Amino acid sequence: MTDASDFEKAKARAREVLDAYGADEVRWPEADRKAVRKAISMDPLLAKRQAEEAELDSLLALAPVEAPSYALQSRILSTQKEEGIGGLGLVKQILDLLWPYGSSAIPAGALAASIVLGVTSGAVTTIATDSWSDEQSYDVLALALGDTTLTEEWQ
Repeated sequence: MTDASDFEKAKARAREVLDAYGADEVRWPEADRKAVRKAISMDPLLAKRQAEEAELDSLLALAPVEAPSYALQSRILSTQKEEGIGGLGLVKQILDLLWPYGSSAIPAGALAASIVLGVTSGAVTTIATDSWSDEQSYDVLALALGDTTLTEEWQ
């Protein structure tokens, strides 16, 4: 009984594959080819259906293929821009929320330039000392906090 139901499922899947992909086995899904071939060889109705699909395929091959219009190309590209290619739509939406003023290359370039300038100025101007005097500590703290009156209050 399970063999009969399995065969019916295989026949149904073969019909679906023939309807969707036609008679050419190259177009069939790789996972279904063997099962569909077997179902067609066991059922004469499916073999007849494959022959009909082959006739339809040959008729469709004779039909002229129009080049896609500019409007169609624009619609396709606009949906790809909104949805994103390769799942990047969410990342693009987040970047647009963070920087809605156009290209995100501008803030990225500014960040890269500030990092380069900071590292360069730190490497050039740093004087390595083993001990800090109290006056140097106060000056560094005042510089870090941006408060020029801090050193006078502590002294």
